[in-house]
Amino acid sequence: MTANDFVSIDHILADVTSTVNDAEYKKGFSKGWYISRIQDAMQELSFDTFWLKIQQDVEIPESCQIPMPKNVFNVREIYLYSGNICEPASSQVVYWKRLFNNTNGGGGYTAKVKDDGSNPGDLFQPNQRIYNRNSNGMYGPKYYYNVLNGLLMLSESCKGYANLRVVYNGMGVENGDMPVIPRFFERAVVDYVEERFYNAMKSRDPRTFRGLWNDSFTRLNDLRNGSWNKAKKRIKSMDSQEKESMEEYISSMYHK
Repeated sequence: MTANDFVSIDHILADVTSTVNDAEYKKGFSKGWYISRIQDAMQELSFDTFWLKIQQDVEIPESCQIPMPKNVFNVREIYLYSGNICEPASSQVVYWKRLFNNTNGGGGYTAKVKDDGSNPGDLFQPNQRIYNRNSNGMYGPKYYYNVLNGLLMLSESCKGYANLRVVYNGMGVENGDMPVIPRFFERAVVDYVEERFYNAMKSRDPRTFRGLWNDSFTRLNDLRNGSWNKAKKRIKSMDSQEKESMEEYISSMYHK
């Protein structure tokens, strides 16, 4: 996956504004409005297809609290690892723990299941089936996390490793940034923005624009030939190597 496999914002803008006859942005919609609709399209495609899979590596802070990467909507995997950042040596899976809520440093926390045995043992965590009151809780380190109010909270044992790798599905870039548009989404994005344009114009002049809006809606959403469903099918038909290349290429943008 290279830069040649993506289309530029200017390319999408030229296509859309030519079709809707607004190349000079004189119909009440700024260039920023069109870019925001492009971003909306990529966000909706992300929700519908889970296409944007991103990997980020960070150092584990003493607080055991890390701001979640922006525009995350589905955490897939979390790993602790030793070695240099982005160069894992030994690693350890981090498990999600229900209702876990830590304090700064990870030592004091609340959770439905406690490590000290004050609640029943957590059968889903390794080395926790045997409890001995003289060993200060279930035996062995406990590696888990939870997310609350935009914070990724880690158990205190996670500080035994230097770094953390988070693999997640993303919604795209932040507002105001340039969306990343794979070429196989090009037609769906163009049709989405055109539909949004005609929908807005329809509220101003229903007689003139209702038919144009209906045509654009059909091009986008038709169950058989609509560009949105074609985009969803394309991402599903990509082979594993293509997906991995795309994920590596996009993840590299987030490490710059």
